Amino acid sequence: MRTQWRTGLGDFSDCLLAGVLVALASVPVVTAGPAFVAGCRVLDRARHDLGRPLWTTFWADFREAARGGVAFGLGCLAAVVLLAVDLEVVASMPGAGVLQPALWVLAAAGVVVAVRTCEVVATAGPAPAGERPSGTAGRSPDGTAPSWRRAIGTAARETAAAPGRGVLLAAAAGIAGLLIWMLPILALVVAGPLALAAVATGGRR
Repeated sequence: MRTQWRTGLGDFSDCLLAGVLVALASVPVVTAGPAFVAGCRVLDRARHDLGRPLWTTFWADFREAARGGVAFGLGCLAAVVLLAVDLEVVASMPGAGVLQPALWVLAAAGVVVAVRTCEVVATAGPAPAGERPSGTAGRSPDGTAPSWRRAIGTAARETAAAPGRGVLLAAAAGIAGLLIWMLPILALVVAGPLALAAVATGGRR
């Protein structure tokens, strides 16, 4: 029982540390995608008792994911701006009571696909030396690095194929957003639990 308690405390601390690291790496905003990938990957390794200390592996994973992840981050930022503009325009249009909820549902689906994309890149990327590979979905054709374009398609297909998991992930993202709205300082750690929710609802491929 005592060992299980210590293991649970260690997992919790890893989760919070991953959240802090993701927050730090996301300061430039456009690096949020690669940062979240690194968070998912280190927590996925921790769940399977793989890898070296979380602090060192996170930054190595972040640098690797940033190769294509900055463009993904720019795309997500553009989508957020477009959504904000659409909400403002729709608010002054007839039928706003129907169009606005529809936009929010579309936004929720987009968030789920974006988070799932990061999880696909994280769990499909090449494992460090001495660790078992984590799958092939989302990898580039040569199998040496994750492909963001392929990962987006994989994430969309998986979300459509397993809507229940998508709803769970949307709920996790919603709770994370609510916590930040209630207590902004929690923005420093909520990415960790969200990354854990992403790998738990996706899993290794």
